[in-house]
Amino acid sequence: PAPPPPAPRRAAGGGWWRRAAGISRREALELRRDPVRAVLAMLGSLLLMVVIGYGLSMDVEDLRYAVLDRDQTTLSRDYALNLSGSRYFLEQAPIEDYAALDRRMRSGELALALEIPPGFARALARGRPAEIGAWIDGANPVRAETVAGYVQGMHQHWLAARAPGAARTGGAAVAVETRFRYNPDVRSLPAMVPAIIALLLLNLPAMQAALAVVREKEMGSIVNLYVTPLRRSEFVIGKQAPYVVLAMANYLVMTLMAVTVFGVPLKGSVAALTLAVFLFCICSTGIGLLASTFTRSQIAAIFSTMIGTMVPAIQFAGLINPVAALEGAGRVIGEAYPASHMLTISRGVFAKALGLAELSGDMLALLGAIPVIMGLAIALLPKQER
Repeated sequence: PAPPPPAPRRAAGGGWWRRAAGISRREALELRRDPVRAVLAMLGSLLLMVVIGYGLSMDVEDLRYAVLDRDQTTLSRDYALNLSGSRYFLEQAPIEDYAALDRRMRSGELALALEIPPGFARALARGRPAEIGAWIDGANPVRAETVAGYVQGMHQHWLAARAPGAARTGGAAVAVETRFRYNPDVRSLPAMVPAIIALLLLNLPAMQAALAVVREKEMGSIVNLYVTPLRRSEFVIGKQAPYVVLAMANYLVMTLMAVTVFGVPLKGSVAALTLAVFLFCICSTGIGLLASTFTRSQIAAIFSTMIGTMVPAIQFAGLINPVAALEGAGRVIGEAYPASHMLTISRGVFAKALGLAELSGDMLALLGAIPVIMGLAIALLPKQER
């Protein structure tokens, strides 16, 4: 008998792209026919951006304070008025006595209580030391330290304005004044909003990409990968492409919202930021695909992807504490994790007016992470049912 004809070989080059594009079209059709997922992906990120942007604000403003003025002189009232003109403090009704001070501090009505002792103006007029009591609610230590810094700054400003000689120590001829170069008002939103954009572009696209594969496992349609000559790389790249496009659209909407709603100026290169976001979205969706290789249910995929993205991003990527301040294994994770480089790029473009040349190192780090993440996702995806 004649030998069986050889199995047809897969077309190289164009055949790979056609099969991957077919998977992408199929996934895009599923998204179009299930618009709830796409709408939630867009509106959910905007809602989270508002909640996290204002929720993570570290600004300490509108602090309620009151004064126990036991001197009742023009000078004591001038000292108290020095606080009322600040945007950080809101003046409340005066304190009558120590019992009222204790009661109002315990109830949380006051964050700061100032006590001006009797003889305050007379002591200053005669050049004698005078003490002022500042009672601060220390239930939140970080907030309390900030309030203490505000009070000390106000005190030094009042001394410089009213008693220039008392504001100097040791007759120093040089005064050091601190100025913030990129965020002169020291506001939280210009620092947090660019970081939140990067955080959401890491978490949400990763979960969507992970669910795209795990849903195939739950529905049984993953059998198309098992019984057809479709390669794992074609399946993974095809699944990934629609979610990269969706993440880029999400980035444009969040950036517009950051500039218009939050009032965060975009000072640097938009092209550099867009290129970085594109590379980062490939990384984030790749992380989701990598997580889908280990999970078989959508609940497990959501849980594992959230843990695998949010925890490293918050703890090691420099969201709150810079990577340079970490040591040991934490520093290694921070340097290797793509989110740390995206945070640097996002903050650099928004706040420091940086461009592609200044951010080339972080761009190369994102580019180098893509083959590692995608290679692992493709290699670990099983070609047959276990």
